[in-house]
Amino acid sequence: MSGRRAAWAKCALAGDHHGQNDAMPAFWPVIVADDWSIAGLENQGQHPHDWLKHPARERTWLFKPARVERNRSLGEDVVEKLGSEFARLIGIPAAPVELANRNGVRGALIEDVRLPDWELQAGQALMPEVMPNYDPSDPEQRGHNVEAIREALKRFTAPPASGMPAGFGAFDVFAGYLVFDALIAHGDRHDRNWAVLVPPPGTLDSEALCASFDHAASLGFTLSEAARAEHLRRGTVRDWALRGYARRFEHRQGSRWQTLVDIAGSAVGLCRERTRTYWVERVVAVDAHSVAEVVAAAPGMSEVTYRFTIELIMVNRKRLLDVLR
Repeated sequence: MSGRRAAWAKCALAGDHHGQNDAMPAFWPVIVADDWSIAGLENQGQHPHDWLKHPARERTWLFKPARVERNRSLGEDVVEKLGSEFARLIGIPAAPVELANRNGVRGALIEDVRLPDWELQAGQALMPEVMPNYDPSDPEQRGHNVEAIREALKRFTAPPASGMPAGFGAFDVFAGYLVFDALIAHGDRHDRNWAVLVPPPGTLDSEALCASFDHAASLGFTLSEAARAEHLRRGTVRDWALRGYARRFEHRQGSRWQTLVDIAGSAVGLCRERTRTYWVERVVAVDAHSVAEVVAAAPGMSEVTYRFTIELIMVNRKRLLDVLR
């Protein structure tokens, strides 16, 4: 039995599984996308990527290559897939992700979150409606805070067909995005990394929050294998998690940085009691067995990264419950 499978067996037998099947999960498949046609070019972000289309699939998918020059033990493609699976686990609407290989290049395929004929507007375009002097290039990111975002999202509904509880508005769901960010140590929720959807003119559909997307900057993806091993050896995973600051939100010079958990707590605190209760219940449902099951399906992951990822999630789970309850 390999070290990773031994770790899975140990977790599965620890009693934190509520009667679930303890069989080792199969690795996620890798789609060969050589025959997918190019449907467009995505210019948002630092690197342009191709939108691809397969005749058997309704939506277009964005192909994001895993950049080998980063020399990291946890590839960006695997982090994207882990993010989508943890989003499903905690119950937030998020773009589906598949591992892929295109012309010999490994990467991730990410399904387009836009509905046909709907327009996607990034948060950056929305914020000036509530912050007239909003400046996306402001180093203090003034205005990009949960109070202003709540105001900007007032007229928007939950993402279409997202399965969110009846009566949930856009900010109820957005608060869940921030809970999810804190859980997986996702520090890249900038004003172009969340968006709204606007229906075609003349329809009766409501403007809505967009499903969450772009989760590669998560789970300590910049850490080397040696750094992960050292944190595990010294028992300092929690210390590392405590440095997960919300660097994409407003921060006035000289003030204390808010952590991702702080931001999540502030957002949920602006919601109704039923929203808070809902997200607390969703965090509680993220137990060690379900986390291990997700991580065990990631191909090519080392034993050290496997253990670090599970411990990081469970540390952040406890921190969230301490704040949200």
